[in-house]
Amino acid sequence: MTNPNTAPLAQDFVTAAQVPDPQRYFFHDPDLTRLDDGTLIIAAPQWGRRDHRNLGRQLRLLRSDDGGASWEDLPTLPYEEGMVFVLDGQLYLFGQKEFHRDILIATSPDRGQTWSDPVRVIEGPIWNISTAMLQRRDYTYWAMDWDLPDLTHGGKVMVRIDRRRSLLDPAAWELSNIVEPPPLPDSLTRQLFPPENPLNFRWPNNFVWLEPNTVEVGGQIRVFTRCVIDQYATANLAAALDYDPDTNQLRFTQFAGWPGAQCKFFIISDPQSRTYWMLSNLVTNSQDLLGWGGRMEQSGYHGAAGNERRWLFLHYSIDCLNWFPAGCVARWPDHANRSFMYPSAVTDGDDLVILSRTSRDSGDQHDADLCTIHRVPNFRALALDLHRGGLAYARVRPALLKHSSAT
Repeated sequence: MTNPNTAPLAQDFVTAAQVPDPQRYFFHDPDLTRLDDGTLIIAAPQWGRRDHRNLGRQLRLLRSDDGGASWEDLPTLPYEEGMVFVLDGQLYLFGQKEFHRDILIATSPDRGQTWSDPVRVIEGPIWNISTAMLQRRDYTYWAMDWDLPDLTHGGKVMVRIDRRRSLLDPAAWELSNIVEPPPLPDSLTRQLFPPENPLNFRWPNNFVWLEPNTVEVGGQIRVFTRCVIDQYATANLAAALDYDPDTNQLRFTQFAGWPGAQCKFFIISDPQSRTYWMLSNLVTNSQDLLGWGGRMEQSGYHGAAGNERRWLFLHYSIDCLNWFPAGCVARWPDHANRSFMYPSAVTDGDDLVILSRTSRDSGDQHDADLCTIHRVPNFRALALDLHRGGLAYARVRPALLKHSSAT
C-alpha cells in the first residue's frame, strides 16, 4: 500500500508558466481560478529579482481548456499584483498598479482575453493574494492586509462586497474596522533572530501576520492568518480572528496551532464532504538545531532555516481549526533552496487542482521561476469520516443510538 505521506500525491506536475530568465525574473504571488465551464485561469505577477528591479513588473495571464494539461498565454496586463476570481458566473480581476496600494476591479467577457477598464473600488494601503473568500447569499467576505505606518501587513480588515450591486460600483465595497497585531507573548519566541542576525529574511518585526483566509464555521465567520514569528523560528502557529457581520467588526481571538502557518497557506471549503482542505508548507528544522544554517546560506537559500518551502502538504478538517494529514502533494527532498509554495487550488469534480509557485532553477527557494499545476485525483477519498460518532451524528440518528444503548 502506498503511503501518501512519503509517496507524493501529485509530484508529476505540468509547467503552466516559466520566467524568461530565472536569474533575472521571478513569479511573486500567482493565483488560480476555475470558470463554470471548467476553464482554468492563472494570474501570475512577474517581477525583476532583487538585482534586476529595473526590469519592471507585469501580470501574466494564462488559460487552460483541458483541465490544466496545457496552457496558452493571454495578453499581459500592467499590474504589479493581480488575481482572478469568479463571482456569480462572472470572471473578475483584482489588480494593483502599485504594490500594496488601492484595489482595482475589472471584468472579462471572453475568459480573460480582454478586460474592461479598471475601476478603483477601495483606496488605501490594502493588499491580499490568493486566499479563501466566503460567499454568502447577499455578500462576499474577504479579509485583507492593511499596512500600518510602521509595519507592512500590520493591520487586518474585513472587506464586505454587496453581491446585489455591480462589483464595478465602489458603493458595493465596504471595510470593517482595522485590527492591529496582538502583542506576541514572550513564551512563543526564543528571540533567536535579532535585527543584526545575518540570516534575517526581511521582516522588520519579531511578529508579522499576513495573507488571511476567510471561512464560515458553524455559522461564524472566521479569519485565519499566517504568522511569521522570530524569522520563522516559531513555526506552525496561526492567528485567528472572528467577524460579526451585524456590527461589521473584526477582532483578534487567539493564536492556534496550525501545520505550516509560518508560510502562506490556502483553505478550500468543500460543502460536498462537509470538510475543509488546506495546503501548506511543513518545515524540518525551524530553529536550526541541526546546524544547517551556514551551508544553506552558501547554497543560495534565502533567510533563516525556518523559511523552508520544499514540502507541500495537504490537510483536512471539519472545524477549520484541527487538521488531519492527507498527504504530501509534492517535494524537493534533496534541495532546500527549491520549493513548492504559495499554493492556491480549485475543485474540479472529484479532483483537486493545485497551483504552486515553484522554484526549481533560480537557486533561491523564495524567487520562483515556475508556475506548476498538480492534480490530486479523488481527493475526498484521502479523508477519514470525522463526522461520524460525534454529537452531530447523535442528533441525526437518535433512534439508532437509543436502540444501541438498550441492547
